[in-house]
Formats: sequence, C-alpha cells, structure tokens
Amino acid sequence: MDDVLVIQNSSAEGLGSLESLLVNDGFRLQNVFAKKEKIPQNDYSLLVVLGAPESANDNLDYLKNEMNLIRQFVKKEKPVLGICLGSQLIAKSFGAQVFRGDRTEIGFYHDLHIENNSKLFSGFENPFTVFHWHGETFSLPQNAIRLVSSTDYVNQAFLLETAVGIQFHIEITNEMINLWLDTSQELSKVQHINPNNIKQEISVNLPKVKKNMEIFYNNFKSQFHI
Repeated sequence: MDDVLVIQNSSAEGLGSLESLLVNDGFRLQNVFAKKEKIPQNDYSLLVVLGAPESANDNLDYLKNEMNLIRQFVKKEKPVLGICLGSQLIAKSFGAQVFRGDRTEIGFYHDLHIENNSKLFSGFENPFTVFHWHGETFSLPQNAIRLVSSTDYVNQAFLLETAVGIQFHIEITNEMINLWLDTSQELSKVQHINPNNIKQEISVNLPKVKKNMEIFYNNFKSQFHI
C-alpha cells in the first residue's frame, strides 16, 4: 500500500472528489495543514499540493518549504500533482513567473483545450469543462510541456518531468463550491461574477467535472505507475 502526502494550504480547499478515488484504490493519505503543521519527512509515493487564496509570490516560509519539497520529489522522479496554488508553486519552483491575469476566472468554464496530445487528458471532450477560482497565472518553466490552454489563459496545465500543474479545479464538489461562494471576500471585487448564477449551474456542470476528475485520475496513475 502506497502513502500519499497531501499539502493543504486552506481549510476550505481539500482533496474533494480526488480523496475517495485515492482511498478506494487503497492509498493511505497523510494530510498536512501547511500553515500550522510541519511537513513530515516520511517516504511517500505521491505529493499533492492544493490551493488557497494566497499567491505563490507571497513571502511565506511554509510556501518556500513546499517549493523545496516539490523540487525534492521531482529530483527523486516521484510524481507531484499541484492544483490551483499548487500549480503556481510548481511553476515558481522551477524558475517560472507567477503574475496576475487579465481576467479573474470564477465558476464553470467550457473552453479548455488539450494541447500536445496529452495522455493525461486522453478521454476528455475537447474543449472540456472545469471549475475555476483564480486571478493569477504563470509562465511555463524551462522544458515544461503545455497540456491545456483556454481563451483567456494560455497556460492552464503543464507537465515538467514528474510534476503536473493544473490551474483549474476538477476535484471540486458541491459542498466546496457553495462554501467558497458563501464565504469568499474576493467576490465583492469581481463585478462580472454572480454567485447565484454559478449555483444554478451546479446540477448541470458538476457531473461533467466529476467525470473529468475520474478520467484524469486514471490517466495520472497510468502515466506515473502509481
């Protein structure tokens, strides 16, 4: 049985639907709340770094520790999956720039296109549907391969050796969406976002996102032999 280290950067951003996929496959999960807990030094088969409102550019020791950990995993040729902030930390760990995008993306989007015939997104519709909650983006590290792009953000997912960064949320659940919409301070600053409209879209779009999570998870396991 393999162990998975899960770095949680916000109490509101957990593994979502990815958790049951891992648990049902017999993986043992070690969850660490990075702001308050020390990262253990055990041997893990997979590192998952989750999202948060903070920026990868914030001068925070725990984010620096996470970037060091990401580099260690890649050096050991062990897989890393970074979601949202996690993807930005991967990019920054290997010399890329993280910066504000031209438009904040919050809600369901349907314009994500697969690039470079990525096997990680094999079986997806093209374009496909995800849930977004971000205002920052990143350049690609040297030697990284772009996997997904969209209308407003050219870099939505990438592969660098054994690290995969995805800017969007395919781990999202109904509970997570409603929690974020009901508690976020950011929404008041984004005039083009209507929380009620997003909630009305959940029943139609969340099943698509959940299916994409399952497909991606199986592709990820296959590619990295975990």
